[in-house]
Amino acid sequence: MSTQRQPLENVRKTRTTNAGLWLDKFIREQAREDKESRGVLVKEVAEIRVPEDYARWFARWRQTLQEYGAECRVAEAQGRMAIGLGEESVLETSVALHHTYGIPYIPGSALKGLAASFARQHLGDEWQPDTPAYVTVFGDTQTAGYVTFYDALPLPNSAALHPDVITVHHEKYYQNDRTAPPADWDDPNPVPFLSATGKYLIALSGPPGWVNATFDILKHALAHSGIGAKTSSSYGRLKLESAPLLDPDQAKADQLIAGVQALKPAEVAGRIYTFYELWRKLEVNPVQKRRVAETIVAKVEEAGREKQSRDKDWYKELLASIQ
Repeated sequence: MSTQRQPLENVRKTRTTNAGLWLDKFIREQAREDKESRGVLVKEVAEIRVPEDYARWFARWRQTLQEYGAECRVAEAQGRMAIGLGEESVLETSVALHHTYGIPYIPGSALKGLAASFARQHLGDEWQPDTPAYVTVFGDTQTAGYVTFYDALPLPNSAALHPDVITVHHEKYYQNDRTAPPADWDDPNPVPFLSATGKYLIALSGPPGWVNATFDILKHALAHSGIGAKTSSSYGRLKLESAPLLDPDQAKADQLIAGVQALKPAEVAGRIYTFYELWRKLEVNPVQKRRVAETIVAKVEEAGREKQSRDKDWYKELLASIQ
């Protein structure tokens, strides 16, 4: 194995390295007794930065959720999280990383499973698997639930991976070898793994009343039960905000869009350039910038002034921004 992996010795991380790819493919040694290489790999993955393109992609993702009618709220990790710890990996442990960007995230299936489990255990007879409320939110073997749980992705510049370690003191005993009871002379076996911190965008869609009820369940479940592995050691606790997430960039764009849309066709010729100047000075993310540009162009077309505007530099700039 070491001979086959020898070419990896000359490969180094770059600013565009995907953390998930590095974790899966770039371990130097894979021998079971080689603890050092595993620890080095975990440390290397934790040092990889979030790709620069992720912030732009996240803005588009959030905009798409909102256009689809999903309600978004932020949940902040109160410590470490261990999501996907038991998944298949080159190590004995794993971590849930986004396939494209290599950033930690919380699968929607994990959020749904946590909420369903908390409801069954703590919300009484009205939230058992065969009750109308439970079936409405979570579904059953015959029907899907009315509430959709999306993957929770980290806010830009908020999430981080950290080297962590599980120390197994009685390995044979935990492997169900009852001929080797736990004893003080057992050798501890430290196992390196990755844990995550950060703020995550949790999105749900469905009937508003049921979405609000589900957010209430998730809020208590994330705070008291925790999500992922090692929750008995206080991992996986998150604080979910009570109010929906307000995107400040979207609020700025919405205000300008409302002004453009309020123009009467007869007012467009004299006032549309003013809105173009406001658009140029608008400091928002690219998704919101494009929305405003599309609104201005649509208003010009609605007023029948496309022919008069097409040769003007300001109109060309708007058209170029939405190509």
